[in-house]
Amino acid sequence: MARRRKKEPSLVELATQLIVICAFILAFNVTFSKYGTSLGGSWLNPVLIIVIIVLTITIALRIAYVQEKLKKANINEIDKMSGTMFERYLEQFFKRQGWQVKRTGSKGDYGADLILSSANKKVVIQAKRWKKNVGYEAIQQAYTSKDVYGCTEAWVITNSGFTEQAKDGAKRLGIKLWDRDVLIEKMSKVNAAQTLKVNDQESISGDTISNVATPITIEDDLYICARCGKPVTNKVKDYCLSNPKRFNGRIYCYDHQRNEISKSSRV
Repeated sequence: MARRRKKEPSLVELATQLIVICAFILAFNVTFSKYGTSLGGSWLNPVLIIVIIVLTITIALRIAYVQEKLKKANINEIDKMSGTMFERYLEQFFKRQGWQVKRTGSKGDYGADLILSSANKKVVIQAKRWKKNVGYEAIQQAYTSKDVYGCTEAWVITNSGFTEQAKDGAKRLGIKLWDRDVLIEKMSKVNAAQTLKVNDQESISGDTISNVATPITIEDDLYICARCGKPVTNKVKDYCLSNPKRFNGRIYCYDHQRNEISKSSRV
């Protein structure tokens, strides 16, 4: 089974650990001060409180900054990312499309990086931010992790390409591959959707709800309802994103569009 190398802690993780330490010392001093026992002088507790507040604000700002930066990332910026940052990019990328996303962590993940879930699908993803082509070993790991995590599909996503052996193995084992060209194509669709401007012919007025029964294939199944995970058509997706005040920038199927419109009308 594939085992990942231990990752270096991020600045957010280090700051979180420092907050825990400060909080422990503060709790100790508050609890045992009535018994005449405390760590440091009378100045320490106020300092600890200030440190905790400052670090908490710093973490919140850092997370917001990183998330906004990831939303706007292009393929050239992805090429400069670490493997961990690429995973975080994909996490935000799929969340923006309505998927429920879980990161597997670094220990005993069997080659899995992300688990995508919807009402009718569960996908394990192995992310490879590489300079060289991804080989057959990644395909084997994805195939193994698919069974380990009880997923219906396994995808390997890279900013690079795949060797011929990897392509043959993926075809034989039913693993879906996103190479550099596919990733760029998917990114362009999502980025375009976020800045969508509906023209006069396609605009929809009032409370009319888009309910286009265009067939959806697995390849088109990139956009799903944020509420139930049901795949939606491009027309439904475009309608939701063109009404950010009504749907809060999220994508909903026909049935759940009605629920959101009802909520917004009561506000």
